[in-house]
Amino acid sequence: MINRKVARKYNTALYLTAVELNSADAVKKDIIDIRKTIADSKELQNFILTPVVNPEKKAAVMKSIFEGKVNALTLKFLDFLCEKQRINILPDITEDFLDLVNEKQGIVKALIKTAIEITESEKVSLNAKLKAYTGKEITATYTVDPSIKGGFIARVDDRIIDASIIRQLELLKERFSMGSFNN
Repeated sequence: MINRKVARKYNTALYLTAVELNSADAVKKDIIDIRKTIADSKELQNFILTPVVNPEKKAAVMKSIFEGKVNALTLKFLDFLCEKQRINILPDITEDFLDLVNEKQGIVKALIKTAIEITESEKVSLNAKLKAYTGKEITATYTVDPSIKGGFIARVDDRIIDASIIRQLELLKERFSMGSFNN
């Protein structure tokens, strides 16, 4: 949690600078690539986290990995993180930066569970319904959870939309037990 607060401070500065230089999309792409590179390399993850390696060495390694592959602003940002000894929170920074950009662009993440695998057209339809509900663009991640029996459960920001069969049965049971079931 604390790392996310620190990350937001750095990311706000990076985002505002990127917007000012008309390179926000390039920096976003760079951050996605950096995130993937870190996720794909246990050695790089350990290197970033180790406090034994001095900041200059970390900066040199980051430069050797990313120079020529990322925007100059992104490379300067990585160097700055090394200098300030904050490169160890780079995974949090990359995650938060993408959240910040999505926030600014009116995009929200949705985690959607369905009882069975749904088709692409059903996903498009569900995304459209969630977009209408939230008023924002949706970036959805789908998982299958047979325990919900049918329907879906969507988590969008801090809201949960439970349209599962299990939930509908629970609501029906409550109405029966309260004696308020009317046709």
